[in-house]
Amino acid sequence: MTSRYFVTGAQGFVGRFVVAQLLVEDRDAEVLGIGRSPANASHFTHPVHWGKRTVPAALPSSLDVARDGRYRYEIADLGDRSALETLLRSFRPDFILHLASGLRDDPVEHLFRTNVEGTVHLIEALAAASISVRRIVFGSSGAIYGRTALRGMPLDEDAPCLPADLYSVSKLASEHAARILTDQLMLPAVWARIFNIIGPGQDERHFCGTVAAQAAAIRYGLVPARFDVGDLTSSRDFIDVRDVAVALSLLARRGDPGTAYNVASGIETAMREVLKLAMEISGLSSTTAIEITYRRAADIPRAFADVARLTDIGFVTTFDLRQSMSDLIDYYGTTVRATAERT
Repeated sequence: MTSRYFVTGAQGFVGRFVVAQLLVEDRDAEVLGIGRSPANASHFTHPVHWGKRTVPAALPSSLDVARDGRYRYEIADLGDRSALETLLRSFRPDFILHLASGLRDDPVEHLFRTNVEGTVHLIEALAAASISVRRIVFGSSGAIYGRTALRGMPLDEDAPCLPADLYSVSKLASEHAARILTDQLMLPAVWARIFNIIGPGQDERHFCGTVAAQAAAIRYGLVPARFDVGDLTSSRDFIDVRDVAVALSLLARRGDPGTAYNVASGIETAMREVLKLAMEISGLSSTTAIEITYRRAADIPRAFADVARLTDIGFVTTFDLRQSMSDLIDYYGTTVRATAERT
């Protein structure tokens, strides 16, 4: 029996891995991905660095889904409710995975337009299309707990949310808006509060991405042996993007409607340990210089999740942090390097 999946933000970092996961695990799947950017079968929408050179972030081979006849991509803006309604009525999805999102450093107007207004428009379009879906998974963030993390750990889904920056405010506002509307419309919705992601191809605005890029550049002699990083005293809960994709697919099939789930490893890791791991994997000397060149004004010193609710529906992580960091650094030494040599 065919299952139809509608994925927003399908050309984003998480969206790409989710689409690939759905096609691998469900041979009867039909997937319609939407996004604002033109279809691109070879690269993410963000760049990465090979040394001091900026190059397109090429897709890992596992994300090559362009030739799979079960997948198609359409350009669609979440601000255009009419276009969304047309697509939904035509495709008639069984499952919706709403992963389109502004990122932490985006302009504030983009954050709220995408994260809040875009979510509202999607729900309104679904209601107008008169489609009965089996589940809607809303991609949220573990960052919404914010300063609650100062009160104790691990963070469970019933902890109060005290966002520390406007990105987190926009994600929490999106949750509130979606909860009100899906309750009114009796739509089966779940929320995935995703913690710190790591994986091949990730945006270098994330800590693991910038550390891996620098480790590879130093290893291959492209830059001096020095890391420029942020505060290393804080700690986070890192989870591989491939595990995130599995978790989101699982939530689509087994998530309890009306419920939020932490999507995380449940393991606290200090930023300093992440850097040390990257250096070990890259074969770099412990005497490599480390410069603290920036700090986030609203940074939270510690955060890690209680993942019992997710494991109760059958989720188990596959990738530990060493494997994830190794694969990320290898992505630079192979895929990014090859892209740089061709351009």
